[in-house]
Amino acid sequence: MKDKIFIIGIGGTGMRCLESFVHLAAMGMLDETEIEMLALDTDRDNGNFRRLADLVDTYQKCKGVEKQQYALSQTFFSAKINYYQYSPDYAKQETGNFVRITGYGDLKYQDEKQAQLADLLLTANTREFDLKHGYRAQTHLGSFLMYHNILEEVKTNHDGQLARFINALITANQSISPKVFVLGSVFGGTGASSIPVIPKAFNAAANVLAPGIGLRNVLFGSVLLTSYFTFQAPSGDYLARQRVVATAEKFALNSQAAMMFYNEDKTVKKTYQKFYMLGTPTMDFSTDIDSSEPLTGGGKQENNSHYIELFAAFAAYDFFHSSVDELTSIKNSAEGVKYFYRTVSADGTLDFGDFVDASTEAEFAKRFGMQTVMSHLVTLDDFFGAAQSGSMLRDNISGYEDIDVREVEAMQKYYQMFNFRVDNGQVRDGWLRQLYVSTGGGDKFMFRPEMFGATTERELRKFSYNNRLYKTDYEKNSFKTGLFGSPFNSFKEAFKGRADDPDVPNKCEKLTKRMYAALCDLYGFK
Repeated sequence: MKDKIFIIGIGGTGMRCLESFVHLAAMGMLDETEIEMLALDTDRDNGNFRRLADLVDTYQKCKGVEKQQYALSQTFFSAKINYYQYSPDYAKQETGNFVRITGYGDLKYQDEKQAQLADLLLTANTREFDLKHGYRAQTHLGSFLMYHNILEEVKTNHDGQLARFINALITANQSISPKVFVLGSVFGGTGASSIPVIPKAFNAAANVLAPGIGLRNVLFGSVLLTSYFTFQAPSGDYLARQRVVATAEKFALNSQAAMMFYNEDKTVKKTYQKFYMLGTPTMDFSTDIDSSEPLTGGGKQENNSHYIELFAAFAAYDFFHSSVDELTSIKNSAEGVKYFYRTVSADGTLDFGDFVDASTEAEFAKRFGMQTVMSHLVTLDDFFGAAQSGSMLRDNISGYEDIDVREVEAMQKYYQMFNFRVDNGQVRDGWLRQLYVSTGGGDKFMFRPEMFGATTERELRKFSYNNRLYKTDYEKNSFKTGLFGSPFNSFKEAFKGRADDPDVPNKCEKLTKRMYAALCDLYGFK
C-alpha cells in the first residue's frame, strides 16, 4: 500500500526546508509515497517561494511531462508530489496593512473596546506597516491575520489551491489517520506566526468545506527551528520608511521567547503530537545579498541553503515514519506533545548517522551518494541527452530515442539545481554545494571535501567520484576503472548489464531506474 503524507512549508525558511525535502524525495528516500505539499507564504514574490515552485515543477517533469505520474520504488524521483501554493494577497489597497483589513479607523467609533484592545496589542507602526513582504517578526499580528486569511480563502475560493489541499486532507481523514508536518522558523514572521494556529485553522477550514466532518483523525508534527542566520542591520532612514523591519539581532531573543511559548501553551501542546527542536550553535551564516539595505522580502530575497534545513527535512521524515498508534497515544495523553532534539559532534562534523537513526543510515548514505554521482553523469556527461539523441548507439545503448525532450531538459535542470551548474567553464553552486559551504567547509560534511574544492569544469572532470566520494565509513563503496578506463565508461558497462523495469510506464523513468540500479551495482550497494 502506498503512503500518503501531507507537508506544509511556511515563510522563507519553510520554503528552503521544503526544498531539502524535495531533494530527499529525488534521492529516493520516500519510495512508494504520494506527497501532498503546500507552500504557504505571505510574500508571494519572494525569491525562495519562486525557487521552490521551480524545483517542484522540475521534479514533476523528471517523472513525465503530460503523463500520468506514479509513486515508485528503488529509483530516483520515486515519490509522487502534488503541489499547492497559497499566499494572502496583501498587494491590494484594501489589504495592505492591518488598519485597512480590519477597518480600524471606523472601529474606534463602532466598538471602542475592540479598538482599545488593538491599541494595547499593536503599536501604530505595527498597525500600519506594509504586509506585502510578510509579518516581519510581528507574530501576535501574524497569527491573527493568518488564521482568518485561511478561513476567508476557503469560504470564498472553493476551487483554490488551499481548498484543494484541505479537501485532500478531509478525504484522507475518512479512511486513515493522516500525518501533517509543518516546516518553518520560530524566530521570524510568517512561519513563527502560523505554526501555532495551523491545526486549529485547518480544522475550522475543513468544517467550512465539509460541515460536521472536521479533521479529528489528523496527526500533526512540526519543527521548531530557531535562529541560524544573520544579515545586515537596517539604517535609521530605512527603518523609518518601512516602519517595522525584522532584525537579525533579535532573532535569538525571539527564539528564546518562542521556545518558552511552545513549552507552556496548552493549545499547541494538545494540537501537535511531536515537536522537533533544531538550531545551530552560532548565527555566523550570512544571507546578505548585494544590497545597500536588508531585504524585507520580494524577488531578490533568495537565500542560499543551509544544512540545518536538511535536518528539518529529516525531522519530517522521522515524523512520517512514526506509527499511527504512537502518535494517537500522544494525542490522547494528558501531557500532550512530545519534544525531540538531535545532537552532533562538538566540532560540528556531520555524518550520515547524524540525520537518521542507525537502521536508516546506510540507506541514506547510498541514496545521497548515488544521487551525487548522477549529477556528474547528467551535468558533465549529459547521459540523458546522449541516450535521447541516439548518440549512445555506438555503445550499444538504445531504446530511449523517444523520450520527451522536455523531460531530458528537466533532468539536466534538476541536477544543476541539486549540485552544480557550469557557466563559461566556472562551477556555480547548487543545493548540495551550498550545504557544504554552510558547514564551514573543510572536512565537516559527509562526502570527501575534494569534491567541493573544484571551481572549474576542468577541475571537476578530474574528480574521481568512483573512489573519492565517501569518507571512511563508506569508503569500501567504490569501484576501480583500470589503468586506461574512466568512471563514465565503467558506468556504461554496468548500465548495459541492467535492463529496463517493465512495470515503469514512462520511458524517462525507465532510464532513471536503470541508471540507479547500475550505480548501486558499481558501488556495491544492495
